[in-house]
Amino acid sequence: MGGIPYLKDGLLNLFKKPVTKAYPEEPVEAPEGYRGKIVFHPELCIGCGLCMRICSPASITKSMVNVEGGQEITMSFNMASCTFCSMCRDFCPKKAIEFTREYNLVVEDKNELMISGTFIKKLPPKPPAPQKKNEEKKQN
Repeated sequence: MGGIPYLKDGLLNLFKKPVTKAYPEEPVEAPEGYRGKIVFHPELCIGCGLCMRICSPASITKSMVNVEGGQEITMSFNMASCTFCSMCRDFCPKKAIEFTREYNLVVEDKNELMISGTFIKKLPPKPPAPQKKNEEKKQN
């Protein structure tokens, strides 16, 4: 007896237009502030590693290779383990990490979920050798 009102609603809704979108034929725009796919700007990054330390699922890795005049640093973001909490973006002092509104992250190859960027961090110039100590040694 209790199911009759639901049956009536079901029959009435059968002839109504759907309230959902027919994705992917009708793309849906994500709302403002949505945290989707990561974009990394290596030209802004200073390699401080703060994003790595704050990332709870350890989705961010950093590899360094010494090159002439500095270090080649590659930052990699694994979107497969990212929780999209945006803490990396919030803590980045140079705003090198941002989130897009792209929500379709379905891929056939897991490697497509890796975002990375490489930059060269130049070593600071060597300080000049102290002149006074060398002169004192020569005089003695």
